[in-house]
Parts: sequence; C-alpha cells; structure tokens
Amino acid sequence: MAQRKPYNPNTKYGRQKLREQSDKDYANMTPQERQEQDSISTWVMVIILVVIGGFIYLIGGSGALLKWASR
Repeated sequence: MAQRKPYNPNTKYGRQKLREQSDKDYANMTPQERQEQDSISTWVMVIILVVIGGFIYLIGGSGALLKWASR
C-alpha cells in the first residue's frame, strides 16, 4: 500500500489533522514519557519568558518590566 502524503501544515485541515495526530500520540505515551515531555515543555516556557523579560528590560528598563510582569 502506498504511503500517504503528509498533511500541509499551512491549511486549516492540515493543522487540524496534525493536532489530532499529536493528541493521539500523547494519549498513547507511557506515564514516564508524558512526564518527560511535560518537563521539556515547562523548561522551554521558562526560557521563553526569561528571554522576553530580558528584552523588555533592555528596551524599557525596570519600570516596563514590572508593568509587563504585573499583567
């Protein structure tokens, strides 16, 4: 049987199918794999927030950083 062409992530249908596949893959993971995946996601979010905070501090100073953080 011929292998199916991958979905185009630039279309609404393609994004939907890729999201469904990702949800299905996550549901089939073992608890240890899920914990590892969640741990990686958490660290990526922390790094992104630190980079954004540093950029705001460089552009606007500590007042702008405090205003951004208080939202």
